[in-house]
Amino acid sequence: MMNDNIRSILEDTYQRAASGDNTGSELSETQENWIKTIAEKAESQKAVLAVLITSLTKKIETPTQDVRYHKRELPNGYSGRSFDTSYVTPFIAEKFQRFAMKSGSGWLTRSLEQAHPYTLEYPGRILDRTVRGAFLFILNDIEENQADPKKYLYAIFASLIHVMKRAQVSLGLLEKANIDRNQSSQSDTVTIENIVTLLDYHFSYNYRVAGGSRLPVLAVYSAYKMLMAIERYNSKTLSPLKTHTTSDIKSGGIGDIEVLDENGDFFEAVEIKHDIPISSTLVRDAYQKFSETSVSRYYLLTTAEPNVDDAETVNALVRQIRTRHGCEVIVNGILPSLKYYLRLLSDPKLFLDCYSKNLQLDFNQNTDIKEVHLRYWNELLDSLS
Repeated sequence: MMNDNIRSILEDTYQRAASGDNTGSELSETQENWIKTIAEKAESQKAVLAVLITSLTKKIETPTQDVRYHKRELPNGYSGRSFDTSYVTPFIAEKFQRFAMKSGSGWLTRSLEQAHPYTLEYPGRILDRTVRGAFLFILNDIEENQADPKKYLYAIFASLIHVMKRAQVSLGLLEKANIDRNQSSQSDTVTIENIVTLLDYHFSYNYRVAGGSRLPVLAVYSAYKMLMAIERYNSKTLSPLKTHTTSDIKSGGIGDIEVLDENGDFFEAVEIKHDIPISSTLVRDAYQKFSETSVSRYYLLTTAEPNVDDAETVNALVRQIRTRHGCEVIVNGILPSLKYYLRLLSDPKLFLDCYSKNLQLDFNQNTDIKEVHLRYWNELLDSLS
């Protein structure tokens, strides 16, 4: 059971931040910029967020503790990892699920687990330099300048709440765009070419955050959800999407998208690569995964141009697999494949809604899809009007 005092520190600070009561919690512009950096990068820097919240909470609970000394083997140190695992990460998962570490502690990352204090000279490789600077400057400010950790903890919670509310606004706009488009007579002018062009823009945009490789997976999965009504997939089942970080070996799967037959055996599968041409190595890796199954068709699709690296070798390997196993391996680009899938649909425009809903669902359930992906898709939908 969570220590009542620590729970009180976290809960009371969160409730004040949620209500907007910032009485006595003002920070300087420089301090606010450090917090903004941490909050805006929270999805991709979950470990730093967990370690910083842990350090601030520990400092509030035990003011005499220099929280930069985060391991017991350091002079007068404490176990930051135990504190995080027991109290902080569970609280983050409860209040800010999108920003919570799935592994249980920020100290499980190599960049933060090193037995060195979190001074400005800390040698750990936090790859985002702005996040690294903000993180170390905040801890330095608390320990060297006696800055108030309560103000920092409040500011972090308030900023995370703002980021989450902003994302909900993006979701709302996305839903409204779908409704407006469906009600508009102009929706009759939406063509397969329009849809594929929008997807091309959505996949290839430079978002400057991780998660873009999830977009083509969601697009192809959305097409499959609609294709399940055609004759080829009668009595077949589309497996739920795995998280983007789940390995096929661990899950027992053979691809990003899987269709099962009436006996629960693999019928068809799709492996999707983003900006990586299909090579003979990728084909061999795929065959290793499905060689012991009865799958009859296996797609290797990519957003890369050209789609194939050394087409002659790849095609020869595809023929060998067909002869040896019987599975038809199809190597192609994502966009040509999606264009073909859309031609099989009675109303291709409905794909836009299916894809939008899957973006929203993935955003809510995982952390690959970011607010910026939703926002740009909303802009693309608006361009159809």
